[in-house]
Amino acid sequence: MDYYRNKSVLVTGGNSGIGLATARILRRAGANLTLVARDEAKLNSAKAELNAMSSAAADVRIASVDIKERDRVAEVVHGLIAERPIDVLISNAGVVMPGRFLDLPNEQFDDMMTTNFLGPVNLIRQVLPSMIDRRSGHVAFVSSFAGLIGIYGYTAYSASKFAIRGFAQAFRCEMQPHNIRVSVCYPPDTETPQLEFEDKYKPDETRAIAGNVKPVTAEYVATALLRGMAAGKFQIVPSFSARIQELAYRMMPGIAHSFFDSDIRKAGCK
Repeated sequence: MDYYRNKSVLVTGGNSGIGLATARILRRAGANLTLVARDEAKLNSAKAELNAMSSAAADVRIASVDIKERDRVAEVVHGLIAERPIDVLISNAGVVMPGRFLDLPNEQFDDMMTTNFLGPVNLIRQVLPSMIDRRSGHVAFVSSFAGLIGIYGYTAYSASKFAIRGFAQAFRCEMQPHNIRVSVCYPPDTETPQLEFEDKYKPDETRAIAGNVKPVTAEYVATALLRGMAAGKFQIVPSFSARIQELAYRMMPGIAHSFFDSDIRKAGCK
């Protein structure tokens, strides 16, 4: 993890789940951390934990902000950069609400798209200019396996995560002349508070497709993310089984669809 030593790293959604697991590894690696999230109480708890982990002189910075709020993001990030420029941005914050398309109100589509897609865009607009000036930087997105393959019950969430995929591909091309790296991570189901929440609302068909696949840990995803970034990878898919599924879907979509459709029929589509 020498890649991160003494670098200024901003992690959104850094107070729990994959974000906090990532922050723990970065803290041990000697990075100077900034955590951004909505819940100030959880941010303070994460800060105390991370500061207790290391005797490093640099304090962990926190900022409570909803990344959907463009003007507020601009104000907060401008202040953070004035204190210490950002070398690495890890855009991890996101929201999810599973449900069949006709059961999801428009407000849920709006919320997931503005948080999961436009939220990262808001942050990048503020962080990028100083990276370009220094001709150095790394922007990473934590998408989802649902950003590689559309899954039953995730029309809104998959759309927002597919948007990140397309944005990152185009963004990577634009950043090449500026010597700025871009990475995207596509975690499978991961043991996080978010997964606990969405499990309450998954349609039966979604559960049938997932089968008995055991979720990976947040630490597993965070390690794969950071190692992939340090190795200069653009696409990072932490789970071997997820990589096989994505490859099969890309190379043999008809066969993949037949398996999905079979699982849906077995579950009894309502």
